[in-house]
Formats: sequence, structure tokens, C-alpha cells
Amino acid sequence: MKKGNSVKLLALGVLSFAGLLAGCGTSTSGGGNTSSGNQTSASASSSIPKGITLHVLSYWQPEEMTVIKQLAAKWGKEHGDTVVVEQNSATGSNKFSNWAQMVRAGTGPDVAIAMPSDNLGTFYDEGLLAPATRMNPSDYPASVAEGVKIAGKYYAYPVAAQSVALLYNKKEISSPPTTWNAFVQDANKYGFNFAEHQFYYDYVFLGGMGGYIFKDNNGTLNPNNIGLANSGAVAGFQLLQDMNLKYHWMNSSVSQSVATAQFDNGKVGMFMSGPWDVAAAQKAGIQVGVAPIPTLPNGKPGTPLISNLTAIVSNKSKNIAAAQSLAQYLTNASAELQYFKADADLPALKSLQTNSEITNNSIAKGFVDQLNTAVATPNIAQMQAVYSAQAIITSILSGKLSAAAGAKQFVSNIKQAIAVQQG
Repeated sequence: MKKGNSVKLLALGVLSFAGLLAGCGTSTSGGGNTSSGNQTSASASSSIPKGITLHVLSYWQPEEMTVIKQLAAKWGKEHGDTVVVEQNSATGSNKFSNWAQMVRAGTGPDVAIAMPSDNLGTFYDEGLLAPATRMNPSDYPASVAEGVKIAGKYYAYPVAAQSVALLYNKKEISSPPTTWNAFVQDANKYGFNFAEHQFYYDYVFLGGMGGYIFKDNNGTLNPNNIGLANSGAVAGFQLLQDMNLKYHWMNSSVSQSVATAQFDNGKVGMFMSGPWDVAAAQKAGIQVGVAPIPTLPNGKPGTPLISNLTAIVSNKSKNIAAAQSLAQYLTNASAELQYFKADADLPALKSLQTNSEITNNSIAKGFVDQLNTAVATPNIAQMQAVYSAQAIITSILSGKLSAAAGAKQFVSNIKQAIAVQQG
């Protein structure tokens, strides 16, 4: 998967909402959960009329677009319908928000695919999402399914899931560390870095040490209960600060581009990032290995945030039953395996994470193994406030603020951002 694609945009957090082009779509919602892996046939259903036209907007790259068009054409042929697939052309702050604008105006697509799941809460609040009536949550790892669940219902079909993991230079490190003590020894000897000023990456340590973003009350996130200044989060911030001031692995000015360049140039032997940075390192001559992040000082695993890409159905579609069937078809096991072969998109379905196509690929297997401890990125609209308040992290890393004082200020800034967000 290429650096700069929609998965990387999700990894950088809720920087904008979601956007797509064109279309309309069938009536009423489509029926019930399906067999394992969402692998229902593309054969016609009595609830789906013939002769309609559905519109799909894709946020993926050309490699996936080829697959999507083939699958959409097959679904359309077997249902007697037409599917028009278009590539999203919006950029910057409109990259995702144009989808919402079009749906509000009644001109949006019936289905969007490769939509980052952290946009779902905003769309849900506006009533733009149809529940994913054909999505079977038991087909996915719990943390993947939770990423598309809002107020007790599922509103998207996961199609790809990934998180950051430990990238290491196999020329220097033959066996990756699995414990914190071993990790410290390797980091002291070979170097370690990542984009430490970004909350998305930092949550590996904040959550792993016992912090949380929003309290989860039986599947409903409470934005008024923020756990980023509790004792666990403070310990996590202290650990991040120690990486700079105690271990001297990096400093607070290390950006993602700097961290990437240092790993690609062989200046550091370990780097925390995602699949989007593997190809460039390999092109630079690095023998890249991927492994789960070692256990932390408390003996517990790190907690990377899962980046879900999803297919969603517009609640304004004129053909919701058909759109549900199409969205499910574009995200079933066969489809996800084709996306992986096309551009290394890691599948979201549990059934595929033990597929030989995945397990025989050491890079893919390393990232899939990391998903075992990864957690769902909150998909409620208030998550935007967390990212907008993250600038304070630099002051913690540099020692300008203590871990406790910085964490307290961070939470205060988040609450202020939420208040502004809510008007």
C-alpha cells in the first residue's frame, strides 16, 4: 500500500471528514447478517429490483480501483443492474467532507469504499449513514467491529484494517525484541524513532500503560469521560518523555518525514510506523522486518489504534437494499483477498488473517500479528478534538511540562475543543 493513500490519511487521525462523488441508488434496507466472511453470492435477491443504477465512490488507489470495477460489474450483471464506479478527486480539507455535502444535497453516491472509520461519528450525527444491515460483527476481530459501531449498531463494512507496528532493519537486528528490557538494549545500540509528537502514534504507549481516550460504556463512548490524564496515561507520557531526555533516542522535533528518512537511510535500526512506509524503506535497500511492539515496562502490550477502511451506504440512497448488497459484496472475503494482492491492503476479516496468502508474507503477517493488541480508534465526532489538542504533546516530550502537568493540560485542551466543536 502506497504512502499517502487513504489508510495513511486515517492513520494521521481525524483531520477532516469524508467525501465522495456522484449517484443515487434501491428501496428499504437489505436483509440480516450473512455467512462467515460476508461471502454471500452475487446472485439476484428478490429485494433488489432490476434495471437500477448504483453509484460507488472510491478513496482507494488505481490498483484497487481495477478490482472494484471488476467486482461491481459482476454484481451488476448478476442482479441485472448497472454500477458506476468513480475515483474520489477531492483533496485537502475537502477530501472527505465533499461526500457529506453531496449526500446532504441528494446527489451523493449510494456506496463509498475505503472510507476511514473515524469519520463515521460525524456522518452518524447528521443522519447520513444507513446501518450496515448485512454486516456480521462476529466475522471480524472485536476491535475491528467496534470501530464501526455507534450507539449499539454497526454502520459500515470493514474492508481493510491495520495499525502501526515495529519496523526493524534485519541486517542489524536478526530477532526483534519482545520485552521492554530487550527493546531498550536494542534501541540504545541501533536507535529507535517515530513521529512522537503525533497522538496517533503515542497512544501505543498511553493506552498500553493504562490510559484511555473516551470511556466505553457497553459500546457507547462517553466524550465527557476522558482518560488521558489518569495514572496510566501519565506513566505513558513519562515513558515518551524518557525516550527523549533519558534514553536520548530522539527529540521532540522529530517529524514523521524525519523519522522515516532516518530509518530509510540506516541511521536507526527500529522505527514505529505502518505499512505505508515499508515500500520506501525497501526501495532504499533496507531489509525490513515487521513485528509487534514489545511489551511495555508494566509487562502489558502496547495499544496501537486500528485504522479501519470501510464501505458505507448513504441513508439518502433511493436504493438502500441494493446498496447494502453491493457494499457487502465489495467487502467479502474474496474481494478483500483481491485488494491485498492488488496493493497489500491488510484484510479486516478474521478468516483471511490466517490465509496462506497473508501468513506467507512476513511483512503482512507482522502487521496482522500486531492487530491482536490494537484497539479501535474512537469513531465519534469528538475524536477530532483530541487531534486538534495534540500540540501540547511537544511540550511534554521536551520536558517543558512534566508528564502529569502536560497530561492534565492536554485533557483540558480537549474539553475546550469539544466545547467549541459543539458550539
